[in-house]
Amino acid sequence: MLQVLNGYIMTNKNIAILGGTFNPVHIAHIEMIKYLTELSNIDEVWGLPSYNTPHKTIDTISSYNHRIEMLKLACNNINKVYISRFEEEYSKQNPNIKSYTYEILNEIKKIHNNYNIYFVVGFDSIRDISSWHRYIELIRDYEFYIFDRKDNEFKTIEQKKFYLDNLGKHKGINFKYKLLDCTITNISSSSIRTMLNKKDEYNNILKIFLDSKVLKYIEDNKLYGE
Repeated sequence: MLQVLNGYIMTNKNIAILGGTFNPVHIAHIEMIKYLTELSNIDEVWGLPSYNTPHKTIDTISSYNHRIEMLKLACNNINKVYISRFEEEYSKQNPNIKSYTYEILNEIKKIHNNYNIYFVVGFDSIRDISSWHRYIELIRDYEFYIFDRKDNEFKTIEQKKFYLDNLGKHKGINFKYKLLDCTITNISSSSIRTMLNKKDEYNNILKIFLDSKVLKYIEDNKLYGE
């Protein structure tokens, strides 16, 4: 479908947005990004590093520029990927406002009104979504792409779909989502940081979980060390 704005023809785009601290970016992030780029209906995948994170203290997070650079290095050879500094721009224009997901997506949509936005999370994150700022509006207004992750309570796909189908029903909301059939490496950035603090002990494992260029960047810039 085409839109015309100020004499220019604008083509609608389907954008999958993967947000997070990426502190640091690791193999599971890259597996998700690669999977998303291979979906036929997705035109572009945005890596959207958080700038002013509501739920984490700043001293636990490497600098924004470092996280941007590591994400660029990790995604350098992947087509259809765009590393966005949108949260930084938004936070600088609104210095007294936290970068909540709902507001960020609304601002992106306001600027790029020809974009269809699909917000990407893991099932572990969706389990905590009731604690998110304005989560009802978030699941009402945006479609989610959800990566399956291990869960102690919901162990089967059917159980997870039942949970997702009922999310928001108490508010009359029909939550739109797609549970993605993709196995992602079970690793977290916090586990990576723990290993980086004992790099001599975990060096061979880190080479598995981190892109070689990212690991070199971390070493060269002395990030996450003791």
